[in-house]
Amino acid sequence: MKINECGRSMTEMLGVLAIISVLGTGGLVGYSKAMYKYKMHKTIGFVSDAIIDYELFVKQNFGIDKNLKKQNMAQKLQEYGLVPNCEATTSIIAGNAYQVCRAPLGEISPRLSIQELSEGRQHTYELHVTFLQGAKQACSDFLVRNWDVVVPSKLWKKGSIHVASNTKDEVVYSATVKKLDISNVAATCEEVCSDSAYCSVVFNFKGIKY
Repeated sequence: MKINECGRSMTEMLGVLAIISVLGTGGLVGYSKAMYKYKMHKTIGFVSDAIIDYELFVKQNFGIDKNLKKQNMAQKLQEYGLVPNCEATTSIIAGNAYQVCRAPLGEISPRLSIQELSEGRQHTYELHVTFLQGAKQACSDFLVRNWDVVVPSKLWKKGSIHVASNTKDEVVYSATVKKLDISNVAATCEEVCSDSAYCSVVFNFKGIKY
């Protein structure tokens, strides 16, 4: 009597499982890349809005807030309207406690200081964008945004962009000193961010008087 064999061999089943595994891995990689791009887009949007809002803040001639400290900075600046979408939390940066805003790819530390001078009031505004995962790649992808064009030209009169870590600080753009070289940002991020406890892109705007 002849037996009709309709089943699959073990080799065939293993082949099918291998194909499913490859497809599944490919799907996860694609999803991870898509999520990274989405989070980078959201982080860039957050920073862009915070810079534009700062220009409006300067024009509105705000007074000095004596209670403005690094421990409540993010919350206070949110009240000013500088970082309206900020989800404030506390973070330890280089041994100091700062109130920061959560960002999709890390955290953003807004810092504002105000001085009364004989010729008027002067603000210094900094945005520290700290990447907590994949810092070198995130730093590079963030900087190719053409920030020298996106940011209002008035702010660049005494403004700059740095890449900073706990051991190094490199200027990547200053209107009067150094132009933003898109082709070189990856090398700068690699140099500054490698083997560092943290890595940040720092926007610094100062000398704005009114």
